[in-house]
Amino acid sequence: MIGTYWHQNGADHSIEDGKLAEDDGLNSLVFMMLMTDARAKDSDALPAGTTDRRGWPGDSFAASPWGSRLWLLAREKLTTTTLQRAEDYASEALVPLLKGMAKRYRVTASRQGRERLRLYITITKPDDTVMRYGISLRWAAHTLRGEVSHAL
Repeated sequence: MIGTYWHQNGADHSIEDGKLAEDDGLNSLVFMMLMTDARAKDSDALPAGTTDRRGWPGDSFAASPWGSRLWLLAREKLTTTTLQRAEDYASEALVPLLKGMAKRYRVTASRQGRERLRLYITITKPDDTVMRYGISLRWAAHTLRGEVSHAL
């Protein structure tokens, strides 16, 4: 699979030996699942000033929704409750991995300073290989920006 690499300005692909770099698919998949906006549920409170429930257009054809609801946290204060919601939203987004890409996974969140939430993701693949990922979400001027550390 062509590797998708995330940085503070979005996603990109890199070139190695004159061609697009590849990864095993899990690396790219995890970041796409977390950084794609899932549609808000009817019961979700939307960030102030918006009525957009977002979501990925392909959800119209998919059996289950794609992406995460992390975007709903964009205007939240960085509290213990926000950390728990981030863990819940990330865990929810990764459920499709259990259909063959992973035996199990775990997501934990911590606060780093006043303006950064860090997600730690541990995935155990079917062959018992353990992959670790880290994603920092930065709170600044009431926007949520993702900065990703690749497999740790």
